[in-house]
Amino acid sequence: KARLYLMTIGVLAPYRQCGVGTALLEAVLEQASKATEIEEVYLHVQTSNDKALSFYKKFDFTVRETIKNYYKDIDPPDCHLLVKTFDRTSAKQA
Repeated sequence: KARLYLMTIGVLAPYRQCGVGTALLEAVLEQASKATEIEEVYLHVQTSNDKALSFYKKFDFTVRETIKNYYKDIDPPDCHLLVKTFDRTSAKQA
């Protein structure tokens, strides 16, 4: 089982709400879905980052767990572990 870690998607403030982040994430998810060995994509989001959480949920990411004191130098230090799982059952049956 392979997993893909999405470290950072950053878009400068003047370019937010222009579809740049969506295009970047869609490109990553498309490539990950084609790589049949990748069963899930995961990332960390600071618990106070409601916009990021909402953004990723639009792409079917779910909160798997909340990790206390994940970040060392930012407040709040807690994060959500978000995961998007690909259904590979039909590929295995073929």
